[in-house]
Amino acid sequence: MDRRFHPWRWTMLKEQLTTPDRRCFLNTSTGECVKVHIPELHDHRLLALTPEGLLVLVHDCKYIRLLNPLTRHLTHLPPLTKLLPPEDHHKLSEDYICFDVEFRAWGSGIANDDSTVLLCFNKLCIIGMAKPGDDSWNLLTYPDGTTMAALMFQGRFCCVNRSGVMVLEMGAHQPPHLKLAAKLSMRVSPIADSVHLINKCGELMLVHRRCGRLTARNKSGRRYDAYRVDFDSGTLFPVKTLGGTAVFMGLYCSLSVPLGGFPSGSLSADTIYLRFDIRERMMLKAGAYHLADTSVQLPSSLVPRPHTLIDCLSFSKTVSE
Repeated sequence: MDRRFHPWRWTMLKEQLTTPDRRCFLNTSTGECVKVHIPELHDHRLLALTPEGLLVLVHDCKYIRLLNPLTRHLTHLPPLTKLLPPEDHHKLSEDYICFDVEFRAWGSGIANDDSTVLLCFNKLCIIGMAKPGDDSWNLLTYPDGTTMAALMFQGRFCCVNRSGVMVLEMGAHQPPHLKLAAKLSMRVSPIADSVHLINKCGELMLVHRRCGRLTARNKSGRRYDAYRVDFDSGTLFPVKTLGGTAVFMGLYCSLSVPLGGFPSGSLSADTIYLRFDIRERMMLKAGAYHLADTSVQLPSSLVPRPHTLIDCLSFSKTVSE
């Protein structure tokens, strides 16, 4: 498996005037930008970016490939027809209007055996597991109600359900299954709240987005409580700091950003910035949440294209290291 893009902590920027087959990647550790020619984007759809820096692509709504955008190495995987039951094959069509929604693949990546690819479709509540050269996917279905922000953390698939943080176990002598790794220590409303997993520089964090009280410092009515996931004790520990980093949090994926590679004052430490798919950001009520004093910073505007560094990172397609 070609993973030479892995040392980067990077995000693919949204550019309004970009050519169809070129993308700009921002190294969030150094602030360096690289433009990459990706001719596969002419006839493939981009489903997700993996923590290893690989692009999850689909051709003709069926054929899954992993592309390393720097080395041009392309890995072929079993088609989606080997993952979905026959009664769902009608979804694998250009005419199926919900394809781009149901087949978002955030949470996909390479398992810690360095050869198994995990393909996650959270809307469909399925995980497919396969190695290059396999003819079919090993399928795991899981109950609805799991957080949309599933992710790969240190080669392990993680998500959240009503019980807590779940981790995918893949043993040689038992079928793949989700195992409870840390219990939830708070009540989560399935209607009003959301839960987000974030890889903060090698440490797994959980953010509980919930309703709060309207105050002079917080007119959005939202709180964002942060917790550190402790796998040894199986518990969540509340924190008031992100270790000096900033987090850009979206419904489907989030990104932690160290401040050292960017101009002083362009980002605030220990701050959760809301991406443009978060409702309160769209309603111009909350742009950033400062953990230390629980204050909310209003967004400057709802812009149709990025203008500032914060806008660029809020619009970007993100992965964590």
